[in-house]
Amino acid sequence: MNIGIISTTGNLYSWAGSEETWRILATYAQQQGHQLRLLLPEKVAQAQQTIALKREGAKIYVRSELNGITRRLAEGGLYSRFKAFMSLPHDVIFVSTGGIADCAWMPDLKRILVHTKIPLVYFIQSNAEGAISGEHIRQTSRSLFEHAAQMIFLSQHNQSLAERQLAWKFDNTHIVMNPLREPVEAPLPWRLDHNTPLRFAEVARLEVADKQQDHLLEALSSPEWKTRNWTLTFFGSGADEGHIRRLIQFYGLEDKVKIGGFVRDFREIWQEHHLHILPSRREGMPLALIESMACGRPALVTRAGGSPELVDNNINGFICPGMHPEVLRETLERAWAMRNQWQTMGKAAAAKVQTVVPTDWASQILSILENAAKK
Repeated sequence: MNIGIISTTGNLYSWAGSEETWRILATYAQQQGHQLRLLLPEKVAQAQQTIALKREGAKIYVRSELNGITRRLAEGGLYSRFKAFMSLPHDVIFVSTGGIADCAWMPDLKRILVHTKIPLVYFIQSNAEGAISGEHIRQTSRSLFEHAAQMIFLSQHNQSLAERQLAWKFDNTHIVMNPLREPVEAPLPWRLDHNTPLRFAEVARLEVADKQQDHLLEALSSPEWKTRNWTLTFFGSGADEGHIRRLIQFYGLEDKVKIGGFVRDFREIWQEHHLHILPSRREGMPLALIESMACGRPALVTRAGGSPELVDNNINGFICPGMHPEVLRETLERAWAMRNQWQTMGKAAAAKVQTVVPTDWASQILSILENAAKK
């Protein structure tokens, strides 16, 4: 089978969680003997993970970003970055979207997807309130998804939200939770003594609009929190790193908060940290959350994407009922009051991941593609 993969990710990052999922699919599909063509933004095309796929036979095509002139031409149907790729002999195309409205905002992509005869499988990686706004984006999104052979959501929350956003019931969808990238046989050792601070971590892109590191810093800046024995490390990279560093200084948290950069092996993080705080506004089913829970660490999350479908409140973690920093602070207080239970909660988190996270994720997705190609 000839499989095309289109990533709608922008060219800000060389790699992110959205790329990791289609990489897992692509690797498995190659092992099963399928032929792959990938259309990717330049930085993703140059990533080591993509180069590894190319060595195994995948064909890589590079998509440039639109500028003022090419955008106007694309909006008028006079320019397309996708026409040549879509003219290749694909049996099915896997459209990996970072956000649910990505395709609607890309004029040359939406035009060609609406008219193609190739079966399309949309992989919706995230959604949030306000992600689809305005009647034009609603109508465009509906016209795109009406032509889909299949759609895959990472969480029931994101599908239900999309149905409300579009006032439309999907009838060709699958809910497939994200996989665990690397196996974790048992919860990692809990390293803590009386002199050790409790170590928090947020593992996410450094983007305050979606990941809300700014809200977390404000919540932890109260006099009460400054006197407690804890540290926080932001792991990841992103466009807002400088802003986050300034906020750390602004709130006077230099002795408690640092940025740890990107760490490929998630087990290195959770060998040394005790609580995962993920106060996101927009999510799908966070790989980072699955990984921290698999390592036996409780998490504090907001009601974004599929996070509440993994976290059982006060059992294997904590669910923050709102997005405001004050509400986040109240949830942090609840978590702090239960800190002696975190190790037990972490074991429950690992057990939950073992129960609900698929071990045959790539096989499930490939089966969906094969069925779509037959239609």
